[in-house]
Amino acid sequence: MVLPLAIAASFLVTLTLMPIVIRVFKSINLLDKPDKRKIHSVSTPSLGGIAIFAGIIFALLLSTSLVDIATEKYFLGATVLIFLLGVRDDLSSLLAQHKLVVQIFSAFMVVYFGDVQIHGLNGLFGITSFPWVFNEIFTVFVIVVMTNAFNLIDGIDGLAGSIALIISSFLGWVAFQSGYYVDACLAFSISGASLGFLLYNWYPSKVFMGDTGSMVFGFMLTTLMVKFLAIPIPPSTILAPVATSFALFILPIYDTLRVILIRFVTGAPPLAPDRNHTHHVLLKLGLTHGHSTLCLASYNIFVITMAVVFQSVGELWLIFIMAVLTASIGAILDRKLIRREAARLAKIMPPEIKLSKTHTSV
Repeated sequence: MVLPLAIAASFLVTLTLMPIVIRVFKSINLLDKPDKRKIHSVSTPSLGGIAIFAGIIFALLLSTSLVDIATEKYFLGATVLIFLLGVRDDLSSLLAQHKLVVQIFSAFMVVYFGDVQIHGLNGLFGITSFPWVFNEIFTVFVIVVMTNAFNLIDGIDGLAGSIALIISSFLGWVAFQSGYYVDACLAFSISGASLGFLLYNWYPSKVFMGDTGSMVFGFMLTTLMVKFLAIPIPPSTILAPVATSFALFILPIYDTLRVILIRFVTGAPPLAPDRNHTHHVLLKLGLTHGHSTLCLASYNIFVITMAVVFQSVGELWLIFIMAVLTASIGAILDRKLIRREAARLAKIMPPEIKLSKTHTSV
């Protein structure tokens, strides 16, 4: 009964607090206002992450003993730091390097003091274990990068909450199957909070999670994923943990790499916000917020299912297949968007310009 309690508690607390968050921030006019790089057209409260965080923490306190919570003190302390960082950034934007310092310190707390580390790659590329110093450096790098990658997919209504729901539900199931009940309670607490938030964030959204929510989700889910790689999972459950972790976070990974490549090619600053994310492509192709979110979430579920069903194929082959499939679908969407934009420009181009181009070509 503990796991259903965790889900129900986080769901109800998030659901109950969300209208209060919306009302308070509307009353003080602390809203995310539309601008040229944002896709929403109505000023909207953007600190829904406060209700999400409260729901997760309340559910965890309710469903686990104080002794078990004490073993997670460094993880919880680091999560509080990430939460405060998100609140500060949502209230008044911080420089990227300042956020990075706090993220690195929070990840270091979890890795060094909490002993949450990636010790190897399960034989992938012949790597079964890392040198002890590299364990810590690599794990801090993974946590920081994936926290920010998850933050980047929070661009349309319902997407980040849906992906958090999918990832946390899977990790909760694996933790439960493996006998790690504290991690299972934590994961399912995230699931419940995600579901409660989605009821207010589905298009048209009444509230955004902001960095307060997306960084907390990214940090907690990435840390749970690192634990997933480290725990002895029953062989009958998961044979390819590295490939499965890749499948869980395939959308943040692909989207981050894609955006960085575009910015590099165009000469744009690597940390500059833009509208070149995968979800923006789907919107430009004519899909609604809801349909775009459903498409991306369904693909995430499909890839995770592929990783579990075909895990006997091997880690390397699975990762290769998923990477090629994702990149191919992304390339098709990009090509379709380029053609649509070219056709649109051709229609609005003045006749004299078209005529001059024709004469030039002749």
